[in-house]
Amino acid sequence: MEKIKAILLDVDNTILDFNQCARASIKATFADWELSYTEEMFPVFLEVNGYLWEEIEKETLTREELYRIRWKMIFERLGMEGTDPVSFDTHFRKYIGTFAFPVDGAYDLLEYLAKKYTLCIASNASRARQLKRLTKANMLSYVKHVFTSEEIGHPKPEKAFFDACLSQLDGVTAAETVIIGDSLTADIAGGVTAGMKTIWYNHFRVPVPPDFAGDYIVNSLREIQDIL
Repeated sequence: MEKIKAILLDVDNTILDFNQCARASIKATFADWELSYTEEMFPVFLEVNGYLWEEIEKETLTREELYRIRWKMIFERLGMEGTDPVSFDTHFRKYIGTFAFPVDGAYDLLEYLAKKYTLCIASNASRARQLKRLTKANMLSYVKHVFTSEEIGHPKPEKAFFDACLSQLDGVTAAETVIIGDSLTADIAGGVTAGMKTIWYNHFRVPVPPDFAGDYIVNSLREIQDIL
């Protein structure tokens, strides 16, 4: 890919395995609260959590509101009563900041990109949490900037998020930037709207939607080096 100067790289389920981190955090929190955990519960978490983050991307829900209702919705779906969902979410988030499981090929990709481009993180998650996890995973040294929606004031996929990132990359235009991520909405649709090149990391090999408007699709991080 020619004339590329900067890379915006998503974190969760792109270079860090969010699902593995979330599962470990849920198990630890259930154990602390003396609750019985079964693997059948995890898909419920993924469905509810995914739906709520989509609402955040649409700016119809705030992060604070998600913290208040996420486990309330999950417990209702699981038929569990008598557990304070807000306190549980706080406990869960404390744990999720301590886990950092790398996606296969993440370190090779980071080393490759850092040598060729201005490599930046672009995440909708908490800045403090991502800094902690990236440090724990020994990934932070590869990147020049960590951009988060919490700090910028707009979430991916809003154009304002990407514009704010570019404003801190001296002399770099949208056309000279690539966004790499697993989310069709936050990363790919957002990147397209911002005028950036896009690489969709189809982490879970889901069917490609007929209206896909991105530039590239990869099923492994190693494929990205063949593009960039």
